[in-house]
Amino acid sequence: MVDNSKPRIFKFDNVKLLVMILVVVGSFAEKFTDNSDMFRSWFIFVNSFAAPLYIFLNGLFQKKFQKDYRPNLHKISYYLILGFILKIAIFALRRFNGEQIGLDLFGSAGIDWYFFVIVMYTITLYLLKDVHPGIVIPATIVLGVAAGFFPLGDSFYLMRYFVFLPFYAAGYYLTPAKVRRFSHRTQVNLAGVAFLVIYFILCFRMRDTIYPLRMLFTGRNPYSIVPIEGCTFYHRLLCYGISAVMIISVIAIIPNRKVPLLTHMGRNTLSVLFWHYPIVLLLWHFGGFDFLLSLGDPLWKFSVLTVAVLTALLLSFDIFSWPLRKLQALIDKIPLIPCIVMDSVMLIAAAVVNIWFPI
Repeated sequence: MVDNSKPRIFKFDNVKLLVMILVVVGSFAEKFTDNSDMFRSWFIFVNSFAAPLYIFLNGLFQKKFQKDYRPNLHKISYYLILGFILKIAIFALRRFNGEQIGLDLFGSAGIDWYFFVIVMYTITLYLLKDVHPGIVIPATIVLGVAAGFFPLGDSFYLMRYFVFLPFYAAGYYLTPAKVRRFSHRTQVNLAGVAFLVIYFILCFRMRDTIYPLRMLFTGRNPYSIVPIEGCTFYHRLLCYGISAVMIISVIAIIPNRKVPLLTHMGRNTLSVLFWHYPIVLLLWHFGGFDFLLSLGDPLWKFSVLTVAVLTALLLSFDIFSWPLRKLQALIDKIPLIPCIVMDSVMLIAAAVVNIWFPI
């Protein structure tokens, strides 16, 4: 049984809160990339490391959610249910916004992909738990690079599954204590600050060069449609390198101390991820973004960033994570066999819906 009584490492709560703020900023910035060079720079900066870092942290703490070295099936059920709820909600809101889209319960470009991919990673790394990381991690990199040659698209989340798998695997084979000790080194801190500053400046000063990489950083596009001449495996390796160094840099510069209110909010990042995109769609539908644009330059840009950060912080309060915690508590009370049956029925029902109502 994994020991969950160890002292909490505040650094990772702080990192998760920062990353989730950036995720929300990225979701807002995406809506304005056609209106502003600044938001194109913000978008590429955030997307180059936010998803890989959050997935890395999930891998880092997967063993906490294993029982007797078995994957926690209740946790898997929880993520599946959240994923399907969010998927249906986003579909309904996008149709409400006038988009003529179909409902695909086994693939999409929406934020719901994360919940399903984490389920796939949990099972994958459990099955590979006895394989040496010196074999697994290089193999996941090869698979992630090779995936770009195939038009996997959003079907079954396979492209994102392969592309982000190395980050989850790296986290799985490390421990929070090892990551904290490494990131605490002075030279790592200095290098992290230097790289973050340099890369941030490059995202603004060399925007036109770096921005096309966004289609690789999102993890869902094959090389053939990326707007880079001759895009191939070494572009993916470049993106892997940037993401890896950014992950190390961000973890290194975040303090390992309890910050009043903010550190606690870092425990609720899943609720931020779950709620924020429906809010973005509602703001879009009810003219919130048009109103912000009407404020004029540069006030509208400052206002967008402010609203994004405040949205992330607001959704980090316990009241928004309460429904998710209640759902998880309810699922945890279900005996193991009925839990497996529930998951099977849920997946079969989703398959039937996809067959009867094709996208």
